Amino acid sequence: MIRLLPIVLIGALTLAPAFADNLDPSRLDGCRTDIDGDGDTDLADLAELLSVYSLTSGEPGFIEAADFDDNGVIDLSDLAELLSEYGCVGAVQVERMQFTGASFVNVAHDCASGNCSNYGTPHWLDANLDGDTEDPGDRAYPAAYVRGGYVSITNLRFGVSSDDLELTDVPVLGAGPDGLIFEGTGSVSGGVLTVAGTLQSNTTLPDVVACYDTFDIAWEAALDGATFFPAGVSSNRMYVTLDDPLGRRLESFFDISTRAAHGADSVQSAIAALWAGFADLHVENVRGEVLGYYRGVLCASDCTVYEAQGLVMYLNGQCGSWADLLMQCLRTLGISGSEWITIEPIIYNHGLLVRTYKFDGVGTSGCSSLPYTFNSPCGGPYWPDDPECTDDVGLAGQDNPNPASYFSRHFIVQIDGRFYDPSYGAGPFTGTTNEANLAWEQAGIDGYHGYCGYYHAARTDIYQNRETEFIY
Repeated sequence: MIRLLPIVLIGALTLAPAFADNLDPSRLDGCRTDIDGDGDTDLADLAELLSVYSLTSGEPGFIEAADFDDNGVIDLSDLAELLSEYGCVGAVQVERMQFTGASFVNVAHDCASGNCSNYGTPHWLDANLDGDTEDPGDRAYPAAYVRGGYVSITNLRFGVSSDDLELTDVPVLGAGPDGLIFEGTGSVSGGVLTVAGTLQSNTTLPDVVACYDTFDIAWEAALDGATFFPAGVSSNRMYVTLDDPLGRRLESFFDISTRAAHGADSVQSAIAALWAGFADLHVENVRGEVLGYYRGVLCASDCTVYEAQGLVMYLNGQCGSWADLLMQCLRTLGISGSEWITIEPIIYNHGLLVRTYKFDGVGTSGCSSLPYTFNSPCGGPYWPDDPECTDDVGLAGQDNPNPASYFSRHFIVQIDGRFYDPSYGAGPFTGTTNEANLAWEQAGIDGYHGYCGYYHAARTDIYQNRETEFIY
């Protein structure tokens, strides 16, 4: 009777669904009952156990690997354990991988100044194989590609739960976004599945700018050479640019530019989309922190952040940092030709008063060119009486409804004959250079300041006259 039971069971299992259909993902924890060592527990293992059923240790043909409870006999308890694991496959979990290829672009860490270092490799590392990158030693670094290029992966490795497996020609498959498929083969030894060489995607990235918050690749492996089972998911932020990036490659430059221009397929559409991201006066760095223009500052010299690098780190900057940020984002997209424009009053030694200022009366400073008494927000000397030109709630800037408005000069950006003022999200200003200059002035300048003897003084802007100049 005891010998008849296995025969009945093997007959029943022969009629059972296919191996893949029987898999319970929660059982991907290694197969103690994998007698033949091919990474799974299937009919072949059951057949081996039945072939030596009831044999005891020392008898010819006894298979020690089938004596799961180590009691020296292949009996019903061993059969029961195998049946409890039937359909098991050795756990496989992606441990590391890195991006590469002709269209691949390194991304640099944000840093406040100097040369910022590139993110290292591998781009994905799950050191403890728990399926995430949230533990010490783990990483999920960003990468970038140029649109329309192939994505390639190298240094691909998986952890395997069974340390004693020795396999070759193990198929590996990865499914990424937008139909990208990665195929390769590897070998298993010492609990590691190593995929040799480079896996190139079956097709190219879409021919548009893109920002993938999670470029997920769902991996599978077939330890038995035929049946694929889940092998974890690698997940990285991926940036796709319009053309080869130029200049600095800080991650925030990639994030701001590709996120705003997501879906753009031409220089013109990319510029328009990027500008829309600045025009709404809400720009965030890669960490989701909002960048400001003279936030909490009324005297320009109290803010000493002049470049985009510092702006994305310190979160607050002068107009120069905002002009630089727009140019860096354009260059990161691979768009060349942007120019830095300095704006100064035509009258030497006069400065700019950006809207809004109130001018009371006709002015009593005693200087006809600057008739209104005015006290600088940066310090004295002050007029003995209340000044006639006073700062009111002004023209809103980036994340700031009332930024500093008292300057000697201002900086904006020109590209393709159009002028953009990123500090205020103003523009583009078009026409001839002089026409664009006057339009910019009319959109934001209330007056001009300078010295009247020992004191500061001011005058109103003459709306129909161009009183500033764009300097290339």
